[in-house]
Amino acid sequence: MDYKTLKWVVHDNPLRPGEPCIGVVTLSRPDQLNAVDPLMRLELDALCNEIARNSVLKVVILTGEGRGFCAGGDLTSEGAVLGAFEGSSGIEGPYKELAEYFLNDLRHRVLQSAMRKLEDLPQPTIAAVNGPAVGVGLEMTTLCDMRIASDRARFGEVAVPAGFVPESGGSRNLPKLVGIGRAMRLILTGDIIDAEEAVRIGLVDEVVPHEKLMEEAFALAARIAANPYLSVRHAKRLVKMYWNWNRTDEGYREELESVLEITRTKDCQEGMRAFKEKRPPRYTYPYDAGWPFPDKGGDKKEGGEQG
Repeated sequence: MDYKTLKWVVHDNPLRPGEPCIGVVTLSRPDQLNAVDPLMRLELDALCNEIARNSVLKVVILTGEGRGFCAGGDLTSEGAVLGAFEGSSGIEGPYKELAEYFLNDLRHRVLQSAMRKLEDLPQPTIAAVNGPAVGVGLEMTTLCDMRIASDRARFGEVAVPAGFVPESGGSRNLPKLVGIGRAMRLILTGDIIDAEEAVRIGLVDEVVPHEKLMEEAFALAARIAANPYLSVRHAKRLVKMYWNWNRTDEGYREELESVLEITRTKDCQEGMRAFKEKRPPRYTYPYDAGWPFPDKGGDKKEGGEQG
């Protein structure tokens, strides 16, 4: 399959030339710091299917092209997709809002599907974090089995300040890695931390000079790939089984339901507008959800007329 937002290359094991068994997935939207757009969601889901079926691969490395690992979700492209839908669907009135609801539901389900497949790959995965990893970018790193960071890497869980919630396992994996107190602080404040702080709190395993990042990632992958194929796969499966002992489909459903509820609120819409307009958000107080759909027609006058 020809991917537009990803690069997928299989390399020989440096320790055993002639054995192509180390795969490298590169998020490839460098001009947007590899922010996840709707196409990348679909392609990552498809590529994870392809990797899971590959009986030759022993290790997978995930990294980003250019200056960033992944700058989270691309709100600009999300808005463009919705705008194109609104302009071409021919649907008006309440049915238009209903169609937007289902489109919103679908895009979040696709992202969660891709992230679950990344986490459940049978091959060990190494995140080689080459730059900023925020939002879903941070969450991707927590879905990998090991994390090596460049000294230029930065990490942040920025969903809540933007009017969202973590939606790719961040609310489950981040506390396991750094502890519930640090996870709460990162999630609820949106603080950005550097690579040294990330390794200190256990978010990443190792920090290396930027120019040596892929060399170190390949060296680790090569050592793993030199081990027996079946032993590696079974060892990963058993470790993940105990790591995810309390992981249930219900937990994923709860996460998705929270995302879908929040993305229909006035505050979430305000968060997206503020991001695009490069200004601080003005969230409602007292809280007003705007349920079930944000009011797009301005303030209502008495008698139900729109102003």
